[in-house]
Amino acid sequence: MEEYSLNEETLKFILNFEVSMVDGAVFTNVELVEKFKQSTFYHQEFETFFPTAISKAIWFAIKRSGNWDMKRGVYQYQKREDLSSNNYITVPVVEANINIPVLNKGTSSSAFNRKEYIRHLSKNLFEVLILKRRIPDDFLRKYHLSSKGIGDDLYFLTESYFRQKGLYKGKHSMSDYITPNAQKAIKSGYVAKNLIYEHMIPKNLYIKQISEITLAGELTESFIYDLLIKYYFVCTVTKEEDERLPSIKMDDDWDEVNPFYRYEKAGIHFIPNRRENTQ
Repeated sequence: MEEYSLNEETLKFILNFEVSMVDGAVFTNVELVEKFKQSTFYHQEFETFFPTAISKAIWFAIKRSGNWDMKRGVYQYQKREDLSSNNYITVPVVEANINIPVLNKGTSSSAFNRKEYIRHLSKNLFEVLILKRRIPDDFLRKYHLSSKGIGDDLYFLTESYFRQKGLYKGKHSMSDYITPNAQKAIKSGYVAKNLIYEHMIPKNLYIKQISEITLAGELTESFIYDLLIKYYFVCTVTKEEDERLPSIKMDDDWDEVNPFYRYEKAGIHFIPNRRENTQ
């Protein structure tokens, strides 16, 4: 059976659905779940997932789109202009019937694609960790395979990807999301001392798993990919907002699925920091 990512298929569905949307249209989560099940983006294997998986994935897709106002399972479509700059224009893609943003003349022609991005991180991190596991000195090997050592590798690989794609405009250009307060700080030029590059799920929670599997000699590239595609999301926040977030853990009632749990619980609003090419 061909494997599909529920999060990616629901995002494609929402982006495709938006093509014919008019501003102000309202749908409940239940209605969108039913429409998704009737679409070509739905695959039979999703029936084997836990009962609320599709509902959560629709919510996640709506959040990633950035074009909806969300209130307790009711979503109102409000088409928004590009949230970070005027560097993007939208052109129709006939094959998938999805609007894909492309960069204007004068900037890089590369477009961000999350799957490609996570594959880049997974492949390179896997190769690095296999080499590090061969370090003969026990103390040095343990450091490089610690959560901090792997976290540093992950950050530098992230920056490497953005530089190669011509998308790097400073640390905070790499975050997936940004809060309106942080966006104001950037526009005002008050950046260095006031903004935090914050992992929406504390990275030690999943990097620790990568460390343990590596030390056990059981690491695979797909293991890294599965963790990062689910959990590796970064948000640019202000220092004041960062202080409202528990820094190294998730509360006991977290479902281990929703990457935005801490932000919702703290009441911190955030928006997409870029437009994504899902092709």
